[in-house]
Amino acid sequence: MRSPRPVRVWHNAGMLKPQLLIVYGFAGVGKTTIAKRYIDEHPLALAIEGDRLIVQLGQWLTHEEEARHIVFEHTKSLALTHLSLQKDVVITYLLTDASHADAFQQVASEANARFKEIYLSTDRDTAVRRLLQRGTWGEEGLDPLTQKDLPSIYRLWDLMVGEMATRPQAITIQVEEGNIEHTYAACSKAAQAETAPIVAAT
Repeated sequence: MRSPRPVRVWHNAGMLKPQLLIVYGFAGVGKTTIAKRYIDEHPLALAIEGDRLIVQLGQWLTHEEEARHIVFEHTKSLALTHLSLQKDVVITYLLTDASHADAFQQVASEANARFKEIYLSTDRDTAVRRLLQRGTWGEEGLDPLTQKDLPSIYRLWDLMVGEMATRPQAITIQVEEGNIEHTYAACSKAAQAETAPIVAAT
C-alpha cells in the first residue's frame, strides 16, 4: 500500500455531521449485506465487521476471549478515527453485552457524530434455519455448523434477544426474507429517522 498524501479535513459549520450506524442482528440475518449497500451509497463510509478483524489475529481460536476483547477495542478505535475524519461508519454487531452499545454511543459522542442503532429482526426459527443454511458462523475457517450446534445457537439467540431488550432506542426492522431491496430501503429510511419506530420491510 502506498503512503497517502496529507489530507486536510474540512470542518464546515453547515456540513451534516458524520454518522455512526450500528446494525444489530443474529448471525446470517443480512447485516453484512446491508452494511455493504450503505457504504456503496455513502462515499468513503467505512464498514467494520468484527468477524473479519478477528481472523487477522494469530491463533485467535486458542485465545478467543482475549481476541474478542481486542477486536472490540480496535472497532471503537477505528470508528473514532474515521468519524473524526468526518466520514460515516457502519458497524455490524451481534449484541451479547449491552455495555458495548453504550461504548459505541460514547464513541459517537466523542467524535461529535450522529448515532443510530438498527436491529434487523426475525423470528428464532427463521434465523436458525438461515444460519444453518449458510453453514458457518461469520469467522473464516471455523468448522461447519450442524444440528449438534443447535443448543449453543439457541443460547446465543436468547442472549442476544435479552440484550437487545435493553436498547429500546434501536430502530427495529422486520426482515423480509429474500427481499433485500425492501429491507435495505427500510434501513435507509430508518437511518434518517429521528425516532425509533418498528419499520416493516414490506
